[in-house]
Amino acid sequence: MRLSSLKLSGFKSFADSTTLQFKDNRTAVVGPNGCGKSNVIDAIRWVMGESSARQLRGGSMQDVIFTGTAKRKPVGMASVELRFENTYGKLGGAYNAYTELAVRRQVNRDGKSEYFLNGTKCRRRDITDIFLGTGLGPRSYAIIEQGMINRLVDAKPEEMRIFLEEAAGVSRYQARRRETLQHLEHTTQNLDRLEDIASELKSQLKTLKRQSETAVQYKTLETEIRTLKIEILSFQCDRSSRLQEQYTVEMNELGEHFKLVRSDMSTLEHDLTSTNELFQRLIQQSTPLQNEWQQAEKKLSELKMTLEQKQSLFQQNSEALGNFEQQKAQTKEKIQLMELQLETLHSQLEQQTEHLQHAESETQQRSQAFTDLKAQQLQAQQQYEQVKVQVEKQQQQKAQMQAQIEQLAKNVARIEQQKDTLKTQAVQVQSQFQTEDVQQLEQDKLAIQAAIVELEQKINQAKQQFEQLQESISQQKTQISALKSGVQVLQSEQKNLTQLMAKSAVNSKADTVQLMQVLTLNAQGKAHAPLVEKFLAKWLSAHIVDQDADFAESVARQLKAASSQDKIQLNGLACLADWIESPQYSLWNQVAVIENLAQALAVQAQLKAGQSILTLDGYHVGQDWVIGLFFDESSQAAQGALSHRIRLEEIETQLAQLQPQLIEAETVLPNLNQQLLNLQKQIQTEQDTLKHQQKQLQQFDLQIAKQQSASQAFELQKVQLNSQLQQLDEQLEEDAMQKDDLEIDMHSVIFKLEQNLPEFKTLQFKLDELNEQVEEQQQQLQLKQQDSETTRRLAEQNKQQIELLDKDLSFSKTQYQQIIAQMEQAKKFVDPIQLELPSLESQYAEQAQQTEKLQKTWSEWQVELNNIQSKQQQLTEMRHLHQQNDEQLRTKLEERRLAWQSAKSDLQHYSDQLKEMNAEVKQGVLIDLPVHQEKFEKAQRQFEKLGAVNLAASEEYEEVSKRFEDLTHQMQDLENTVGQLKDAMKTIDQETKKLFMGTFDQVNAELKVLFPKVFNGGEASLSLEDDWQSGVKLMARPPGKKNSSLALLSGGEKALTALALVFAIFRLNPAPFCVLDEVDAPLDDANVGRFCNLVKELSDQVQFIYITHNKVAMTMATDLLGVTMPEPGTSKLVTVNLEEAREYGLAAES
Repeated sequence: MRLSSLKLSGFKSFADSTTLQFKDNRTAVVGPNGCGKSNVIDAIRWVMGESSARQLRGGSMQDVIFTGTAKRKPVGMASVELRFENTYGKLGGAYNAYTELAVRRQVNRDGKSEYFLNGTKCRRRDITDIFLGTGLGPRSYAIIEQGMINRLVDAKPEEMRIFLEEAAGVSRYQARRRETLQHLEHTTQNLDRLEDIASELKSQLKTLKRQSETAVQYKTLETEIRTLKIEILSFQCDRSSRLQEQYTVEMNELGEHFKLVRSDMSTLEHDLTSTNELFQRLIQQSTPLQNEWQQAEKKLSELKMTLEQKQSLFQQNSEALGNFEQQKAQTKEKIQLMELQLETLHSQLEQQTEHLQHAESETQQRSQAFTDLKAQQLQAQQQYEQVKVQVEKQQQQKAQMQAQIEQLAKNVARIEQQKDTLKTQAVQVQSQFQTEDVQQLEQDKLAIQAAIVELEQKINQAKQQFEQLQESISQQKTQISALKSGVQVLQSEQKNLTQLMAKSAVNSKADTVQLMQVLTLNAQGKAHAPLVEKFLAKWLSAHIVDQDADFAESVARQLKAASSQDKIQLNGLACLADWIESPQYSLWNQVAVIENLAQALAVQAQLKAGQSILTLDGYHVGQDWVIGLFFDESSQAAQGALSHRIRLEEIETQLAQLQPQLIEAETVLPNLNQQLLNLQKQIQTEQDTLKHQQKQLQQFDLQIAKQQSASQAFELQKVQLNSQLQQLDEQLEEDAMQKDDLEIDMHSVIFKLEQNLPEFKTLQFKLDELNEQVEEQQQQLQLKQQDSETTRRLAEQNKQQIELLDKDLSFSKTQYQQIIAQMEQAKKFVDPIQLELPSLESQYAEQAQQTEKLQKTWSEWQVELNNIQSKQQQLTEMRHLHQQNDEQLRTKLEERRLAWQSAKSDLQHYSDQLKEMNAEVKQGVLIDLPVHQEKFEKAQRQFEKLGAVNLAASEEYEEVSKRFEDLTHQMQDLENTVGQLKDAMKTIDQETKKLFMGTFDQVNAELKVLFPKVFNGGEASLSLEDDWQSGVKLMARPPGKKNSSLALLSGGEKALTALALVFAIFRLNPAPFCVLDEVDAPLDDANVGRFCNLVKELSDQVQFIYITHNKVAMTMATDLLGVTMPEPGTSKLVTVNLEEAREYGLAAES
């Protein structure tokens, strides 16, 4: 496999589509610095998959696109294509059948890269897979760019190892090992999941076995509890019936007593009504007298208030008159001072205005003179620039024309000589050339090749689909197995918890709602569900009573929502109610939550009555008590009921998510299996067709090769000679005409130049004088403008001061007038008040005497009213005593009635419980109730201690045992798979070690031979840091030196050492081509010669493409490509024919 061409379009400085043909095994790329030679190397690395813009000397991947120049617009896309000849079939994989392989990459302004293989879109991985093990790649040892010599010599041992691995072809094995390792990790994860499920099933087996053993004890206790409960209920029914009869007799006696009390209350009510009527009549008669006295009091108060107001107003106005006199004198002095300041400022402003007008007039005259002078300067400058441009342009034209004429004369002589030589060669080729018609064979071959490409693409696509389907089926089976296991585990746990919850609900009534049924915890509360359950153990079975209903009798615990739900406030601690979404009761609103007992005891003294603290480590702390919930027997009564209910809700949610996924996965699997079978048949058919087409293609290749081997070289040479002759004739004619035109134009330019030079010098002298005058006028004008600006600022300041003083003066005059007006107003108030005061004082004294007389009369009436009111109060107290007696009788009667209803309700309650148990009341039962209840409670505790009893434990035990056995078989299969994968990885490691160590030894041997060859002595070797998987060290000792660090070598020694290593690798595993970018730059002529000898020696096996500025390296090349930059930022390709150059003596013989 060899590189035949490189095509660049829009890549970096190659704006136009440019194709570099590599005809032989030694191609040199030459050109001046900065013309874009290294962009050729970047293009090769980029198209082979380089993903780092930094490695391509850019900031982002869009930087490889031509960005435009001053004369050219930027392009929207960069494209690079490599073409390889695969005549000997050295490519790996499906592309080995192609005789030519085209690899193309393109990127647009969005930064999106696309890859193509023989015109078919593909992935980056497909490109890298083709070159695995060939020594090619974006960062392989086959591409050595500027600066890479030092990086290669200074590489770390781990980086040096990568070069040897690529040479050994280990990368393919490493890819296989990574895939095997991923498969191993996936299988190990599946095995771990199955082990978790098996462990869960194993624990379930133990639980089911224990449950079956307790089933007998469960039934015995259930029978005993039923018998004891029937006897207790029958005894309570009999007792409730006797109590009901007793309460009926007591209610009849209390009713007779109640009637007598009601008769006495009627008599008292009559006397009280009479006394109230007499009191009302006296009140009505005394009302006019009271009103007259109140009016007199009111008039006396009004006169007193008026007198006080007048006296206060007289005093205030007298004081105000004195203040106004002082303000009047001060304001008058202030007005006189302001008028003097205004006169001074007005005189200053007039002087400044006159000075400013004079300065502005003078500044305007100078500005006009400066403008005129500036216009003269600008006109002279324009004339000077025009003449200057003409003179410079004519001088430049003259120099260019002279150079062109000399070059054209040389070109004409050279072209005449080349033309004669080419005519001779054309005659010789024409006599030797004979051709046969192979057009039909070529057409047939192209048709077969197109068919093969199409078939291979179909097969590759089908294989990719086949692998994807296999992977999908494997993933689908694993997913189904995992979903089934998860669903079965959840269903089993749900069944056990449901039975346990059903058993715990046996003793609750169907028509009552318990706190356990409605209690809902939030996420924070669910995290501490066991603690909440122990705290509310006694209350979980409490009955929930509606807010409008009353509490019932004979019920152990009842709860009703309160209107006020204030939460505890204690040192910023959280409240237990914050853990509970609903309902909200005072039971937990006054309970704070804290971390541990020690912290709770620290704030215990701050607790109020009814408040307590619940600690996360299981303690309930009150004002003067502490309960350890995990040690208190009554706190264990709930036996996990709340946790079981919360877990059941979580299981139902998980099942609702998993079951649809399981159904969907089981539906998809048969379709995938059928698609896999159809695809397998399709691949087999297409592979048979491909083999037949490949045999036909080989036959066509043999026939074409026989005919083309004799004629191809002569045909190509003939076409080249004819083309070159035609180009030389055209160029000769064009150069002769161009030379004549240039001579005529040159005489015309010289004549114009002689005319323009005197005018140019005159204008230059005139422009210098005007520049000096403009600068002097500008300085004078600036000084005048600064003086005017200073005067203007002073005038503005004076204007502002005058405006402020005018405003202050106006305000002061207004204030003066206001003070005079206020003084007049105060005098108007003072005089009438002074006259009115004696009259008001006499009126006040007369009204005071009249009011005193009326008050004495009203006091006599008040004594009579008090006597009647005292009698009325005595009667009211007697009525109140009778009402209390009546209320006591009513209360006792209500108590007996409620007791009777309670006895009736108890009788009905006990009878209903017996009916629910399908039992009848036993007559004449004589038992000791406390002893029977103690037996019942003891049996109940034993029954509850049994916990959840699974009556279907045997069936579940058998089912779970079967599942456990199936899981064991699956685990065994996965363990076998893991062993096989580990064996495969071990085999890959052994093959990798064998390949790497063999390559290491061979490269080391080659390096020991090549190093003395390039240095004329010395020695170098490779060594491993530790075992075969460790890094690789490079040791080098040039002749006449001791062993030292590679970093101490000179630039030339480093370059030769790196080249010796690279060529040693090439001798062992030659890459299809090697790209070298100015690696000979640090070498002297002697070492360049050794470098060239090595390249010539290896060029029989490896194709070399190298960039150089060294003449010795150029002469070594069999093909020369020139890169130039005719305009800034745009690179062009110039081809050089070395055979012609040697004929004319322009190139040395190789």
